[in-house]
Amino acid sequence: MVCRYDRFARSLRQLVNALEEFRALGIDFISLHEGVDTITPNGRRVFGIFASIAEFERELIRDRVKSGLAAARAKGKRLGRPRSVVDSERIARLRAQGLSWARIGKQTGIGEGTVRRVLERSAKNHFLNFSRLSSQPSI
Repeated sequence: MVCRYDRFARSLRQLVNALEEFRALGIDFISLHEGVDTITPNGRRVFGIFASIAEFERELIRDRVKSGLAAARAKGKRLGRPRSVVDSERIARLRAQGLSWARIGKQTGIGEGTVRRVLERSAKNHFLNFSRLSSQPSI
């Protein structure tokens, strides 16, 4: 039992999720101010209306986000996380000195996974460039 459901949940979706969880656990919900009581058929009907409004609200938000992203792309904005500048030669030198992936990450200020990827890509590109050079006919 709560005095007002807006004191119980921050959004309609949060309220609906909590009430669905309560229902699954066999717990009834009563809000004194709004008169929502999931024990009665009328209260369950109001809950159903809340659920449909929450779903509608969620769809509106999703559509707004999609159109906002499309507008940003149309303006040429770069979305997502900014790329970090990585010195692959320094990473290769540190690895050749026997440093661990974690230690290289700490020294360069980037994550261990990024360190590994940079070195793998660097080696792959080096191999591709070398194979192109070696397949060129000599004059």
